[in-house]
Amino acid sequence: MACSVTFFRQFPIFEDLLYEELEEVGRIAQHRSIKKGEVVFREGGRREAVYFVISGLIKVFKVSANGQEQVINLIHSDEMFPHVGFFDNTPNPATAEALTDLNLIAVPIEAFEQLLLQKPHISIKVMHVMGRKILDLQERIQQMSTQTVFERTVSTLIRLTEEMGKNRQDDSIYVNIPITNTDLANMIGVTRESVNRTFNKLRKDGVISYNRTEIIVYDMDDLKSYQEL
Repeated sequence: MACSVTFFRQFPIFEDLLYEELEEVGRIAQHRSIKKGEVVFREGGRREAVYFVISGLIKVFKVSANGQEQVINLIHSDEMFPHVGFFDNTPNPATAEALTDLNLIAVPIEAFEQLLLQKPHISIKVMHVMGRKILDLQERIQQMSTQTVFERTVSTLIRLTEEMGKNRQDDSIYVNIPITNTDLANMIGVTRESVNRTFNKLRKDGVISYNRTEIIVYDMDDLKSYQEL
């Protein structure tokens, strides 16, 4: 089923397209609903599409030779993925699994590549998206080499809150993040015990509360102050 123009208006890379151009995109795209726990694509599989998230949360991970899961990233609403492999035949770089029910737009990879060739301004926006991801990766690598375990965990929590948080009436911020502390530790590059200690300290200090599926940050400035300790 082709997608209507209204689906695409929320994505920054499409915001400069004319209505007729958005209709062209809609004709090559498909609207997909994926249930929590289902796999969008698997590591090593053939790349078939570029995905745009309307709503939901996705865990992107790789599996090591000994079978251990390494969480690479969390993808949320208004993002596109994967960010690599355009104009070549490289396989999927990781596995993408739905952490919640997903509402997606899927554009076949060959059609998307043709769109980039035909619409240079979209190509530039895609490059900007990829550039931001590279800068984010560089920042995370720098954090791993220069920050303490506590600082890295706080920095990751701040980033996730800024990207995924929703403001509440009492000025606190709600973050829906249904992953385990082990997943979070793998993503940061620390032990689960280190994440537990950091979260317990922040909760004891009244900065956050949390459970298996959500985190509430009561004051963002207070949380950021822990980066300066």
